[in-house]
Amino acid sequence: MCPQPIQRGWLRNDWHELTFLHWPYAPDVIQDLLPDGLTVDTFDGEAWVSLVPFQMRGAKPNLRYVPSYPSFWETNVRTYVIDSAGNRAVWFLSLDCVRLLVVAFARWTIGFPYFWADMDVKVTGRRRRYVTTKRRWPRTPAASTTISIDVGNEIEPNDLDLFLTARWGTVAASLGGLWFHAVDHEPWTLHDATVVELSDTAMTAPGLPSPVGVPIVRWAQPVQARFARPVRV
Repeated sequence: MCPQPIQRGWLRNDWHELTFLHWPYAPDVIQDLLPDGLTVDTFDGEAWVSLVPFQMRGAKPNLRYVPSYPSFWETNVRTYVIDSAGNRAVWFLSLDCVRLLVVAFARWTIGFPYFWADMDVKVTGRRRRYVTTKRRWPRTPAASTTISIDVGNEIEPNDLDLFLTARWGTVAASLGGLWFHAVDHEPWTLHDATVVELSDTAMTAPGLPSPVGVPIVRWAQPVQARFARPVRV
């Protein structure tokens, strides 16, 4: 559970059809990609990077008369950090999104490294196939992703699952500093999953070496997320 539940955030949205693919990395490799003020977070001496496609629904400010933004798909590359205030958070290396308005808003107001890209998703029974192609803006660095998984049974999260998914905030660089965005949602309900097809360059586009080995794969049932206003750290 979130250590400090957010009763009424400034923004809310729902996350659906979310798949996690996790790979370990040497901590110094990740630290070299982080700005001053962030320290790579580790589990048993290893840093982690995750490739995360999902659908966002119901995105809107927490204002009664503002309608929700239409649902859209994203593919994110993220790692895990500790900021100067001690918050254990997510740091995004890239976020591909099919909605130009979302990309522009998030880049210019929050500082997330969004890219406007094409994405196609098919859900058939237990299979999910996510295809992200052709970054339209910014066009570089170019990247594409194809992921097919088969969803398995619900699992009891282990300590590593919790390290990778029970993250109650993100950090972004904006206005010459770092900002922590607290996030609250119900605990993840995770399922085991098996990779059927995987081809990706989004992981290496930010400067990471290619991941090694078979990833840990999880599929998540939907959650409703609430975001507090960002604070400088």
